[in-house]
This record gives sequence, structure tokens and C-alpha cells, in this order.
Amino acid sequence: MTEDKTPIVFVVCGAGGAGKSTIVAQLVHRDSTLHLSRSWTTRPRRPNEPEDAYIYVTEDQFEARVSENGFYEWANFFGHRYGTPTPIVPAGKDLLLEIDVQGAVAVRERQSDAVVVLVVPPDRLEQERRMRSRGDDEDHIQQRLRAAEVEEETGRELADSVVVNEEVETAVSVIESIVASIRQQRSRK
Repeated sequence: MTEDKTPIVFVVCGAGGAGKSTIVAQLVHRDSTLHLSRSWTTRPRRPNEPEDAYIYVTEDQFEARVSENGFYEWANFFGHRYGTPTPIVPAGKDLLLEIDVQGAVAVRERQSDAVVVLVVPPDRLEQERRMRSRGDDEDHIQQRLRAAEVEEETGRELADSVVVNEEVETAVSVIESIVASIRQQRSRK
């Protein structure tokens, strides 16, 4: 948290299967000064996905929120809608967003000083294995793999840092260091 009490916006983004959710869960568990804004989605919950991974809503509920200007950013992705609700960040906390690259682009357009960290898998085989292990269907896996190259290219152009998620503990530690460094830099301004 900066001294002027303005929350820093940290964005963890990446293609499906990069490991964003696992990393973000660890970050929030370890750092009580990070406030995670849970995204909304119109897609169904995956078989092994925690109930609180997203706020699962109908198309009508999502559209109502859009019409109320209730999203910080939102996008259509593979036939479903995803959105970050306009956040209310508790005092003393910084905002953490776990979103796809398209969402990170929208956040950066809205807030140029957002800190964007792109998470990438060590390789496509591992990315595919992760998606299978979380219960994605074959069509979805193939769609995500085809989109990954473009997402990562865009993400690399956008990101302040790129973290290869080969081993979760290491990736979490690297992102914790990034968070600490940014907080220190901004507290001096």
C-alpha cells in the first residue's frame, strides 16, 4: 500500500493453464494486504473447480451488471463472458486481479499505472496437462492452446514482468518480490 493510501492495482494474467489461479490463491493466503476481486463469468463451473473460483451468473445477470456500468473490465472469451466487478478496495489493501490477457489490456487502458504480471507455463505440453487435470473438455483445451501464442505475445508487450510458472512456489516467490518492489518504489514517490 502506498503512503497516500491509493491502492496499487496488481494484475496477474496469462493464458488458460498457465497457473494463475493457483498462484493467486497462494499470494492472497500469504499477503493479507492484497484484496482479490473475484471475477464474474457466464461459463459453467468446471468439474474440479472450487465454488468460489468465480461468481457464476446467467447471461441476464451479467448483462444487467454491464448496463449498470458495474464492471471494471469485461470481455467475451470462447463463447462466455468474464468480467471484473468495479472494485471496492478495503482500506489498507492493494487490489489483485486474476484475469486473462484481454482483460489485462482493458485494465491497462483504464489505469495506466496498473502493474501487470504475465504468467506463462514452461511449455505447451505442461499447459495442456494442467487444463486436462482441472477437467477442461477436449474442444476447450484445443481452443485455448491455439489462442495461447497470441495471448502470450500480447501479454509480453503489455506486462511489466513475465514469470514462468514451472514450479508454483518459485513463481509465487517471484511475484511476491515484484509486489514488494513496486510497493517500495511507490511509497518513495
